[in-house]
Amino acid sequence: MDAPLNTDAINALNDTAVAYPKEKALIHLTAAAAAQNPDKIALKFHDRVFTYKALNDAANKLAGYLVDQGLKRGDVAGVALDRSPEMVISLLAVMKTGAAYVPLDPDYPKDRIEFMLEDSSAKILITSEKYQNHFAANAKEVLIEAALEKFPDYPAVEPESGVIGEDLAYILYTSGSTGKPKGVQIRHFNLVNFLLSCQQSRPGLTPADKVLAVTTISFDIAGLDLYLPLITGAELLLADSATAKDGRALLDLVKAENVTVMQATPFTWRMMLASGWDSKIDLKIYCGGEAFPKDLATQLLPKTSEIWNLYGPTETTIYSTIKQITSDEDITIGTPVANTQIYIVDEQLNNLTDGSIGEILIGGDGVAVGYLNREELSAERFIKDIFSADENARMYRTGDLGKIRQDGEIVCLGRIDHQVKVRGYRIELEEIEQNLLKQGNIKQAVVIAREDTPGMPRLVAYVITPEAKEGIELKNQFDAWQKGLLEVLPEYMVPDDFVVMEAIPITPNGKIDRKALPKPDYNIIYREGEFVEPGTDNEKLVAKIWQQNMGIEKISILDNFFELGGRSLVAVKIMAAIEQETGKRLPLATLFEHATIQKLAKRLEGDEVISWESLVPIKPTGSKMPLYIVHGAGLNVLLFNALAMNMDAEQPVYGLQARGLNGIDEPLDVMEEIAANYIAEIVAKNPEGPYALAGYSLGGIIAYEMANQLIAAGKEVKMVAMFDTYAERSTVNDSAAKKAVSKAILGTKKFAHSFVLLAEDPKRTIEYKGLMLKRQLIKLYWKVFKSGQKREGFFAYDNEIDEASEKALRNYVLKPLDITLDLFRAKKRTFYMEDFEFLGWTPFAKKGVNVHEIPGEHNTIFAPPNDKEFAEVLQKCLDRVAKK
Repeated sequence: MDAPLNTDAINALNDTAVAYPKEKALIHLTAAAAAQNPDKIALKFHDRVFTYKALNDAANKLAGYLVDQGLKRGDVAGVALDRSPEMVISLLAVMKTGAAYVPLDPDYPKDRIEFMLEDSSAKILITSEKYQNHFAANAKEVLIEAALEKFPDYPAVEPESGVIGEDLAYILYTSGSTGKPKGVQIRHFNLVNFLLSCQQSRPGLTPADKVLAVTTISFDIAGLDLYLPLITGAELLLADSATAKDGRALLDLVKAENVTVMQATPFTWRMMLASGWDSKIDLKIYCGGEAFPKDLATQLLPKTSEIWNLYGPTETTIYSTIKQITSDEDITIGTPVANTQIYIVDEQLNNLTDGSIGEILIGGDGVAVGYLNREELSAERFIKDIFSADENARMYRTGDLGKIRQDGEIVCLGRIDHQVKVRGYRIELEEIEQNLLKQGNIKQAVVIAREDTPGMPRLVAYVITPEAKEGIELKNQFDAWQKGLLEVLPEYMVPDDFVVMEAIPITPNGKIDRKALPKPDYNIIYREGEFVEPGTDNEKLVAKIWQQNMGIEKISILDNFFELGGRSLVAVKIMAAIEQETGKRLPLATLFEHATIQKLAKRLEGDEVISWESLVPIKPTGSKMPLYIVHGAGLNVLLFNALAMNMDAEQPVYGLQARGLNGIDEPLDVMEEIAANYIAEIVAKNPEGPYALAGYSLGGIIAYEMANQLIAAGKEVKMVAMFDTYAERSTVNDSAAKKAVSKAILGTKKFAHSFVLLAEDPKRTIEYKGLMLKRQLIKLYWKVFKSGQKREGFFAYDNEIDEASEKALRNYVLKPLDITLDLFRAKKRTFYMEDFEFLGWTPFAKKGVNVHEIPGEHNTIFAPPNDKEFAEVLQKCLDRVAKK
């Protein structure tokens, strides 16, 4: 049995209020630390040493120079410098001017950095002569070398910028599901609250500590690396880029410099362990960026003095919860940092404190402003904090699953969506897929993260190609894709492996079945020439080590380490094994020049889940503007297939199916929410538009509300089409008496019109009326005799969804929109309507209603042979509106 809930611990979970100087900016704290410790070492980089006074003076001088270059409070400056003291000085200087910085790792793709500069409207780009004129941007380029030459002209006084806690400190870009990064806006008080909590509470830091900083500034956790020691009076030891990627070099540095605190991702800790870490070090470990695995805790616990697990997204300022790990059997993400609240909620945002699993939401003083220039996404992820007494408080939807443990600690259970973490980096798989589709010879692409070898996650891309290749030609194709991706994505987002497939597996409802994607055959090697067996003793030794550590059974001595998918963690293990076997210690960089078994051996001879998304790709390929068709009351989007297949070869068509078909997701019963749900999925795949929307029957009303919301959001809607949808006037606001009268009048008219229909086509009228009666009787039977009992089979949940949809329709009030509406009206009438010509839409489409007659009746417009004529009429209409 589970242990009983500790209600006191759970109640105290969010009791985190702590006073702190919210009005102050981060640079006020670093300046205060400099005043208190002027002669103490603040920063060390190789042989270069800066005291607190020297570092603060340099930042003040650079701030003065930047002000003369036009940078002021409220502006944005990009910082693209290699890891160096000048990088740290530049970050501090930008904040001292009152501006916010955008951290730019020069190793990142040029296009990505240029996008960040443009999106952030950076006024100035601080870089070095090494990267002069390298980045195309509107920002004024300021070279750090030129600035340093001018230092004698500037006093070392604190600039009077007027910066306060509410001002932005930085804008940090994270991976985005639309294919473009999104900028998270962090204020000074967000950062000050987090850093003071870490300093004064958990994990704690003192002036006697020495902190080794290894994280790129484009990763938000670098904020802890750099600023926590500098507000404390501790020493900051800055590792260069090469050292930060070499586990053995990091381990040597920790030992040689007597480092007391180091923060890194699980991937970096594994690198260090693989490099021969075999004894205990008096080192306090901060582990964050991704989930902390049990096996890693098992290895690290006996080798360190303290281990702290830290959790939190960029959007809530570096980390939001902290837990000291003392046993590999007790791994959680702990409890919130100061002035932070953690909630586990269900889909209705009910707070779950009984151990139930739900989404992790984070509130408090760490919550960012939102995403820069992404109002829709900000509104979706940064929502009103309904648990706070502060009317303006907001909380962030993390998309992580979690639960509250019996003792009040939080357990994180992974992602709700397809976002993953690889080597500590948060990755939106859709961003990789979007960029893969821009490469040559790819029709469809799906990317997932696999961990077939524990502790070694790999990105695998599954692709369908129009042109089949084999052998070395296929390998060259893989290389070309990787090269193309490296031009637009960071290295950590480029797939390690590619699998060419004839078809992507799908679930019964037509969605990609990611769980069914096969494990790659890691033993397949594409090589130019013949397989060459190892001959010398050293070649045999190296081959054996490569095979053991790369999981490949047979490797030619001419095969290239990197072309085999080798990465740094594997390289560390290989080099450690070589050292253990031969006693010769080779740097990792040896593999660049000695990337084959043959070359490395010679060097030794010398002295080295089923998805139920609403958006269904019916015909996703094509160059034309996509058409999105919303399901009717029957919930089935399969009937749109014939229509789509009869349209132009370049016409993409997507269907939208109802939420709740899986029996897990709760059906939505508010029209605005149904529309918003569908829009979110469409915009996630197609953020820019323009949009062509259509709906069948009930779906037409949903499409109309989708158009309303998209237009309100500033999106371009080229088409709003009704597939035989009637615009019924809602009676939700009528009095009971008026409703009764309206219902009686309409009933009378329908009854009278039945005789007209009988005269025109008695057989079909009787069939139709019989079908309607049968549906009503089935619905009544389940409501009266089977109340509360679940139906079985594929459509087990359609009754619940129908009821939710009917409720949404009853309560929805149509409002006029400034649009032209295209009405595709069935020629044959099978029921009464007050407006047979325009189906009631004239009052709601301010720019008019275009009527297109299509063959068949309401239930047969998609059936052969009607589908071909319908498709032809629809395609002409789509092509016409697309040209406007």
